[in-house]
Amino acid sequence: MFNDILTPMNHREIEYNAKKLSGCDIPDSFSCAQLLEWLDETGARVFDDDLVMDYGTDCLRLYLLFEQTPKANDAPYYDSWQEGALEGIYKFLGRYRRMILVTDMWNRYGNYHEETLPPENIRRLEAVLETADAKIRKYISRGNTMPNRHNIVAALMELLNVFQKELKTGQILTSFHMHAVETAVPHNGMHDENDIPAVQCDRRNSGVTGLCQAFISRMAPFVPDISRILWKSLI
Repeated sequence: MFNDILTPMNHREIEYNAKKLSGCDIPDSFSCAQLLEWLDETGARVFDDDLVMDYGTDCLRLYLLFEQTPKANDAPYYDSWQEGALEGIYKFLGRYRRMILVTDMWNRYGNYHEETLPPENIRRLEAVLETADAKIRKYISRGNTMPNRHNIVAALMELLNVFQKELKTGQILTSFHMHAVETAVPHNGMHDENDIPAVQCDRRNSGVTGLCQAFISRMAPFVPDISRILWKSLI
């Protein structure tokens, strides 16, 4: 998992692993039957194979929700994809993935204790999740329009920003990078391939694990493939 945090995951790997983990049970955080109907509309389009290999279906699906409303006569639809916008969404999914992996590894080391993450911080994040739920339900109830879909994804991006700040994932990731650089240089002419921090025992804060699971369940209806992988990594 250490290397998974430090290096980007190729979407070919995501698609392959998602198929293996398709039986992973991710709970619904709210009723999203109408949203799934929207995804059926957009998902009916045939994605260009090159775009799928470059970005993955999760990124393309989120692009359709965030950027454009498909029309019946748009053929071939992929000709109108804006790769600048795709790159932005791809980076957002990378931040989502790293936040979950970084938080879970730090948590397994026992570093999210009451001094570093007081109970009131956990309660504050739980309240932020509830606020995001309310926003998403409101936008879904207003109908399938581009502004409403855009606002759903914007709410998820805002939620990720809050989680990254409160859980200090940026600082943690920096420390992981520093350790990777240090252990890449042989000490006294010797290099120990096992000189990577290992979790001797699971000392996770259950509140932090619950927050990660709750975040994934909010993302899962929109980006199910990578969410299945991340949900499995928390077990």
